Amino acid sequence: MPKNWRGDIAFSDNMAIFRGHVGDNKRHSHWASQITIALDGEIEFESASGLMRSQAVYFASKTEHRLLSGFVCSIYFDPMFDAIPKTLKEKTRDGCAPLCREDLPDALGAITKNTDLTALVNSPPFNLTDLTSSSNARLQNVIQEVKTKLSEGVDVDRDYLAQLVHLSPTRFSHWFVEQTGVPLRSYKKWLKLRVAMDALLEGISPMNAAMLAGFSDLTHMSREFSDSFGLTYLDAQRAWEHVRKN
Repeated sequence: MPKNWRGDIAFSDNMAIFRGHVGDNKRHSHWASQITIALDGEIEFESASGLMRSQAVYFASKTEHRLLSGFVCSIYFDPMFDAIPKTLKEKTRDGCAPLCREDLPDALGAITKNTDLTALVNSPPFNLTDLTSSSNARLQNVIQEVKTKLSEGVDVDRDYLAQLVHLSPTRFSHWFVEQTGVPLRSYKKWLKLRVAMDALLEGISPMNAAMLAGFSDLTHMSREFSDSFGLTYLDAQRAWEHVRKN
């Protein structure tokens, strides 16, 4: 396995995409669901089912896994964005589903090494602004408030959000999980990592990016990034810089 990740990165409100060569990483899990597609041959990966190879793979939210080799395109879906086809979920065992290209939605099955990733993340069905499948206006207001405050450098707490929807803090925690399937703390961590990565790619220093995203310090951000993605934020920066230079 090459030590360094090399590739391109693109973001939207609903998803993040990495395309390039798999580098050194550890077993990890994240609240985003993930589809990884081999762009040259097959992917080699580890999951609870052991060492496997396939043309593509789906990892459900919070599934521990590790990519071992391949030139790949990995798509990370926001946990509130229900874009994973039911047919893929039905193939899942222990949170993992090895796939053929033919199993993928058309928009993903058509991805190549030359696909414009920015155009892809901004195209239907990936450019939806409503990440929840619920029509519950209260939930949508809460999610929007969390995002808005984070963009302003404010990490809102549970008590503040509970007041917005006229619930007690304890009831709010249960309500949020009932509505989304994701604890508020975990969803906020995903959003904070997204804010930090956006800042890093814009050239903001790691320390300032950590502060902007609401982490207590750089060490905190680094630990959360590594636990969630299996690689460090420096690996991601180097991958992005490699593409910009070439």
